[in-house]
Amino acid sequence: MIEWIRKHMGWMMWIIVGLVTVTFLFWGIYPSSMGGKAVAKVGGVVITNNDVNRIYRNLYDTYRDVLKDKFNESVEKSLQRQALQELIVNQLLIEEAKKIGLQVTDQELQANIMKMPGFLRNGRFDKQVYDSVLERINMTPAAFEANQRDFLLRQKMEQLVRDSVAVEDAELSAVYQQRNPTAKPGDFEKNKDTFRQTYLAEKQRDALTVFLRNVQTHIPVKIEDKAFAAS
Repeated sequence: MIEWIRKHMGWMMWIIVGLVTVTFLFWGIYPSSMGGKAVAKVGGVVITNNDVNRIYRNLYDTYRDVLKDKFNESVEKSLQRQALQELIVNQLLIEEAKKIGLQVTDQELQANIMKMPGFLRNGRFDKQVYDSVLERINMTPAAFEANQRDFLLRQKMEQLVRDSVAVEDAELSAVYQQRNPTAKPGDFEKNKDTFRQTYLAEKQRDALTVFLRNVQTHIPVKIEDKAFAAS
């Protein structure tokens, strides 16, 4: 499953996934308890077709808005698979974070919720707006806050992986020369900072892929739905 990310997603898609994740910060990407047909299982957590369809709709809207005229049938067809993949990755990161003892404090959770734009009035958090929005999306404060706690836990786990990656100047210079064999003297220094950011992001992405593959050695992922398993 994790290999599917590397095979089907280029650098632009990774940028879009970042945008999608921001939208999920509010709407949630977590397996629901509202029933549906099981399509996958991560450890003891079941992911249903209802979960996948919910994420698919968010993905569809986000990709269409970002890609505009480049949004085509090929992209659309990949979105359900990507929705399932995002749910699987999310659950793996949360389970591993809990296993190693990462936590989100009540203060961190509160601070995060109080700065969400959807809950602000005149630039400040408004409890009435908060309650009204959650009522409109048919979600209790307890459920929403549990979702946000898990999301922040996932972010902590991802940040821990990213922080484990470093790029030394010698490595950066060697990779730059390899990728730009016709570069002129001075080009590296001129482009060093920008290239460092790009290359570091690549290494962090690769580190996360390896990390998730390792997590799957002790948190099994099983695809229940034949349509997804055959993709």
